[in-house]
Amino acid sequence: MNLPFIDTIWTVRGSLALIPPRTSAETFAALDDQFQADGTRTAIDGDTLTFRKKDPRAQDKMAIYRSGTLTVEQGQTTSRLVYAMNSGTLLFCFALPFFFVAVALLLKDAKTSGLVFAGIFAALYIAGRILEPWLIRKAFTKRLNGEAEAPDTAPVAARDPGAPLQQSAHHA
Repeated sequence: MNLPFIDTIWTVRGSLALIPPRTSAETFAALDDQFQADGTRTAIDGDTLTFRKKDPRAQDKMAIYRSGTLTVEQGQTTSRLVYAMNSGTLLFCFALPFFFVAVALLLKDAKTSGLVFAGIFAALYIAGRILEPWLIRKAFTKRLNGEAEAPDTAPVAARDPGAPLQQSAHHA
């Protein structure tokens, strides 16, 4: 049974023109580090990369997505990356407002807090539906253009271990 409106709740879909045109092997190689996190399994079948995540770590930049497919479509002079990724987090944020409204209606003492929490999760869902497609497109574009992300940790300047820590001017 195919329910496209239901599937839209938790699926992020999009496409990205590959400029210059690339093969699927070149495209997947450029995106490879996006799928190297612990608990991520990938499989490439022709022009399609399929991934699944099990218990992704918080540091995983794609932790919101539990599974998905990326396909490179080749034209005569162009190529395009088409992706569809499923997010359990979006589904969770979509379902929780209904739960909290039910709590507010059934338990009269919790009416205000139930409606407040329903509003919070509804806002999170709307923000996620707007931001997630934009953020993943931006991340894929950076990787495909050869722009590496800044490392998570920067080197710390060496200092004398016995010297006192200096306080910054705005905390004084």
